[in-house]
Amino acid sequence: MESWMALCCEPSLEELLADEMMGSVTRSAGTDRLRLRALLRDIARRLPAERLARLRPRCASPAMLGCRPAAG
Repeated sequence: MESWMALCCEPSLEELLADEMMGSVTRSAGTDRLRLRALLRDIARRLPAERLARLRPRCASPAMLGCRPAAG
């Protein structure tokens, strides 16, 4: 089993979905990884543009060069 080492960056959605534990999690929820990704994409599409503009990129995104500590 792969272990996560959380130094300061959050994993991307792709990294989370690729984790072996996610298969068990999605099965227990009665779905699969593809449906979960589609659901999250649908939810993101429904967010108002002005709300999306206020979101800061996560440190794991290509938009960020370094890591910021998570808001606490």
